[in-house]
Amino acid sequence: MRKTVGMGKSPADAGDDNPNSGSAGGPQPDIPSAAVARLATYLHVLRSMSETGAMVVSSGQLAAAAGVNSAILRKDLSHVGSGGVRGVGYDVSRLVARIALALGVEHNHNVVLAGAGHLGKALINRVGFDRRGIKIVAMVEADPELVGTSIAAAEGELEVRGLADIRAICAEHRVEIAVLATSDDNAQITCDSFVAAGVQQILNFTCVAPRVPEHVYVRPVDFALELQVMAFNATRRHSAQAQVVQRASAPGGRTQSKQRSVGV
Repeated sequence: MRKTVGMGKSPADAGDDNPNSGSAGGPQPDIPSAAVARLATYLHVLRSMSETGAMVVSSGQLAAAAGVNSAILRKDLSHVGSGGVRGVGYDVSRLVARIALALGVEHNHNVVLAGAGHLGKALINRVGFDRRGIKIVAMVEADPELVGTSIAAAEGELEVRGLADIRAICAEHRVEIAVLATSDDNAQITCDSFVAAGVQQILNFTCVAPRVPEHVYVRPVDFALELQVMAFNATRRHSAQAQVVQRASAPGGRTQSKQRSVGV
């Protein structure tokens, strides 16, 4: 059963014209998952704008920067009580605070990354987690040959620790999220260790679908699957374009096509 992150409902803002719209409280489960993903994108864009000194942004500017249309953006922001002003736009710092609160990332969430192989090293070296409310506090590994070694991370070196340390690490740092980037053979045992330590949110980069209790949410990240979707889209669009060309070259040159393209 999929879980989404959200917050309580607030009055919808009809564009940039509702300065009194607002919402209270922390994350609550009534923002659609697709909107949650887009809100995370808006938050990243807004923080980048803030770093360049921007104080106000229009819905059109934010929508263009995030790669969505303005109508979708306004609907998404209605979930957080955007506080925009018609003809002026949104206060960047205020909107950052509202979205961060809605997503539950107004403070850092501590994360443990499992897997000290090539993928784990690539993930640990990614810069900018802290700007998105994420702090990787530890790295663990099932392979005894890697336990005790040090991994260079974006924010400094981390010592690779064993699976037996997971419970202590999670208790010390109040870890809420774990990342599985282990070998497929070690995915289930590593996942079991996180579950036993009380972690209920797991991001899974392995090809294994680990068995977990009903209250634990595992989100898979499958590169091959995403590439298959992209390949389908490319084939479908090529087919649609070919049909348009074929109709255009037919007698009369009529191009009345109802073909729809599929996008991601």
